[in-house]
Amino acid sequence: MAQMIDLVPDDLEIEAIAQPSNRKEMDDLMRRRNVKKRLEDVLAEAELQRAMGGDFY
Repeated sequence: MAQMIDLVPDDLEIEAIAQPSNRKEMDDLMRRRNVKKRLEDVLAEAELQRAMGGDFY
């Protein structure tokens, strides 16, 4: 499986790329952070399941 976590920018990179200047941009930034967090949680859970010998599916 590809290492997708390495491709996801961290919070500092996101802030450097997009400095929110209005409410909509701030909402978009928060949405991206939430998506990133959910992705990391899903990948961590999948890694744990594989380590325990369970199926990923």
